[in-house]
Amino acid sequence: MYRLLIVDDEPIIVEGLFDLFQHRPDLPLEVYRAYDGKMALDISRRTRIDILLTDIQMPELNGIELQREVMRLWPRCKCIFLTGYNDFDYIQSSIRGGALDYVLKTEGDPAIGEAVDKAVRRIAEEVTYDKLIANARNRMTEALPTLRKEYMLELLKGEESNTEMRSVRFAELGIALNAEQPVMLALGRADGWPEGASPADKPLYTYSVNNIFEEFFAERVHLVHLSGEQNRMIWLMQPKEGQGISVASAAGPDAEPMHRFMLGTIESIQTACKQYLKLACSFVVGSEPCEWERLPEKYERLNWLFVKGLGIGTEMLLSDQRPAEGSSRGERNDTRKIQLLDQYLEQKNQDKFSRLYEEMMHSVCGGQSFRDGTTLELFYSLAAVFIAHMNRRDLFADISGKINMNKLFSIKEHETWSEVTDFFRRLAHLLFENMASEREQETNGVVRRVHDYVAANLGGDLSLGQLAEVVYLTPFYLSRLYKQQTGRNITDMIAEARLVQAKRLLGETQLKIHEVSVRVGYESAPYFTRFFKKATGLTPQEFRDKGKRI
Repeated sequence: MYRLLIVDDEPIIVEGLFDLFQHRPDLPLEVYRAYDGKMALDISRRTRIDILLTDIQMPELNGIELQREVMRLWPRCKCIFLTGYNDFDYIQSSIRGGALDYVLKTEGDPAIGEAVDKAVRRIAEEVTYDKLIANARNRMTEALPTLRKEYMLELLKGEESNTEMRSVRFAELGIALNAEQPVMLALGRADGWPEGASPADKPLYTYSVNNIFEEFFAERVHLVHLSGEQNRMIWLMQPKEGQGISVASAAGPDAEPMHRFMLGTIESIQTACKQYLKLACSFVVGSEPCEWERLPEKYERLNWLFVKGLGIGTEMLLSDQRPAEGSSRGERNDTRKIQLLDQYLEQKNQDKFSRLYEEMMHSVCGGQSFRDGTTLELFYSLAAVFIAHMNRRDLFADISGKINMNKLFSIKEHETWSEVTDFFRRLAHLLFENMASEREQETNGVVRRVHDYVAANLGGDLSLGQLAEVVYLTPFYLSRLYKQQTGRNITDMIAEARLVQAKRLLGETQLKIHEVSVRVGYESAPYFTRFFKKATGLTPQEFRDKGKRI
């Protein structure tokens, strides 16, 4: 959708051209009008202008001066000059100022229409699909490291995925891992920084550790490095073909198990970091290949080993081969998915929220005695998410009338884990229901405010830009929202409101035709007459006379 601003100090010309382009369905135009240069400049300051169709000779601010100001605001704007003067000096000045075209008023509507067509084509040529995609590809190439990191961290945190989705994303982001094959995971950390190291030095040390890591591993494995929370270094690895390494624990006498290879190699890396970087590092290695769907659980378990530690707690080299003590780490991992639940709730994505919620709650086995550390953490983490969300939206009073809020504040209010699951499911349903209702109310409120403003300002500025300011939306978004909600265009609604008001004034008052014209927003009485006759089949005077006869 392109925005066309028509400017002329003769209202009949403005209204005629406005009507001409309003009824050009072949052109994707949003049309604005102004009756002098200052009014046009004010519109340009409030909304983007793509095509400026302006008279040259105007009082106070002429067309060439207006073009200069509009181009300063919107450098990509295409300018077409209208002139009644076949004057070489004016034409030369306009071309020097960057005008796309000029049209003599005597050439009529076809020539003006062709000039605007030309401007639309020029804009389309400058912003073509191929050019946009090429620019996006270039920018994406520059951003690939960041995009890779963000996507891989999402997978580690439990973002929903399947083999097909991962394969597509891996290909897009150039991730050198197989989305169908299991992956080995290793975590690292610096146990302490060398004396005198500044905060700015820490990323440099991390980068150097990864360089050493790649030096030792790159020949035999595909690997991806990430930086995680708490200065964690993360590596995901798969063996290259023909290197004699297998992710399987037993793959024949000629295959070296990946786990043993990783531990031996990382031991050398640890020594190299100490020797060359003067940096003490600890590492934790997954003992077996991990399916992508279980990667968050594996990541959580390795992180937990860092927290638990072993021995002196520095320069550790551990694997998760030893059985876990205490509660299941799979259950513990569910608490990490709370962040995703919170995100889906904030995004109003009920489908994703429900799928993840059911998966999380089903994985926790709770009976009569379900209040262990893991379930307590999960319960109160969920409660915190819901409390924060209701607090942000000021929903406590509304929701408390529909559900027992005591069950939100204490796990002791529930007899079984099944009861907990049902309670939070019901609470989530109420919140999504409330958000849908709130969105509908807000949309209806926007439409109502637009109608009220139009009714109160029929003789004033009812441009899309002005209406958008009234409801604090962009013009293009308001236009789409209104059409979606009401099934008709804003311009049609305004024309209908003006027609209804014009009929009332003609039938109930003694105002002159030109006074009625101004009252309903038409500066030009002849144009008002054309508009009225087109809509009713009668001129304003004929309509008034007919009413008197009745």
